[in-house]
Amino acid sequence: MTFAFVHTADWQLGKPFGRFEADKAAVLRHARLEAIDRLAAVARAAGVTHVLVAGDVFDSETPADVAIRQAMARMASQAGIVWHLLPGNHDPARAGGVWQAAQALGVPEGVRLHLAPGPVEISSGVVLLPAPLAAKSTTGDPTAWMSEAATPAGTLRIGLAHGSIKGFGDLGEAAVPIAPDRARLAGLDYLALGDWHGMKQIGPATWYSGTPEPDGFSDNDPGHALIVRLGGERQRIAVEPVRTGAFHWLSRVAEGLEPGAFAAIERDIAAAPVAAGACLLDLTVTGRSTPAALTGLERTLARLEGALFSLRVDRTGLAVVATADDIDALPAGAVRDIAERLRQKAQCTDANADPAEARIAARALELLLTLPSSATSLAEAA
Repeated sequence: MTFAFVHTADWQLGKPFGRFEADKAAVLRHARLEAIDRLAAVARAAGVTHVLVAGDVFDSETPADVAIRQAMARMASQAGIVWHLLPGNHDPARAGGVWQAAQALGVPEGVRLHLAPGPVEISSGVVLLPAPLAAKSTTGDPTAWMSEAATPAGTLRIGLAHGSIKGFGDLGEAAVPIAPDRARLAGLDYLALGDWHGMKQIGPATWYSGTPEPDGFSDNDPGHALIVRLGGERQRIAVEPVRTGAFHWLSRVAEGLEPGAFAAIERDIAAAPVAAGACLLDLTVTGRSTPAALTGLERTLARLEGALFSLRVDRTGLAVVATADDIDALPAGAVRDIAERLRQKAQCTDANADPAEARIAARALELLLTLPSSATSLAEAA
């Protein structure tokens, strides 16, 4: 007996991406919807027809009807693919929720909702044991029943669940505990998990697939689906990760602004599996900088902002160290006087000085000291 399928999870369709501008948030939401097409392509390339989605198909338990219709239409358009959907902690199966709405709107023939625990034969000699969530959190392990679930001898047993593995740093965001050895305890040939948005192997027959489309800056290897092949003479398990993400999210820290401080970051962008225009960079700049180095930073950031899909910069840990010569280089008069007062306040030498005010003064001085270079650049451009 052999069987192959695609393991995926955490689509979170309809995710608002509220920290982004409206136009970019819309692009990111659409990329999650298009991941359905990419998953179908992965299945066809692997010669399999079943796609197991281990929870959090939707980002909310009450998405707009249009979001449900779009998802169902996408899956329905992929002829020959059977989609197995499991409620997760974002979209639990409870009264008045997304799954009742989906049933009312109409579920396509190729989409199977697993809204209750219990063995389900999905192919000859292959039984799926789903553990749908009916709440955002549980006190017990929703997979515990699998250990007592009887199936005919020789049947391939596949568990499908959504939750946090105990003993592995409680992987995931859901308050749903799952035993790390559930596959062994329940005699499962494979346990397909969702909730941890990165790809991770927990045991020989237990994996998190991660989300097919990255949605955050966690460095946990998101943007994959898993092709799983079970059975054969030695009852082997073969798991093949396939990249599916259209966007690539990077979180990096630049310490200091000396020449080459951004070289490693730019190498990471160049090595990304997508073009720079599909990269999102969350950048933290720390250390101490001179006004001259700060001017170089502004130019680098301007270039990156133009090349990337999104650039977010946290410079609260960056201190601009201005010398008397830097202040003297400013035009005489009020601007120079203000800069000197800001410099003194930013140095925070007074025992009673407020550190928060010192940081504000340092940032104000930073902006003031970049004005001359900005004005020069504008003049040169004109």
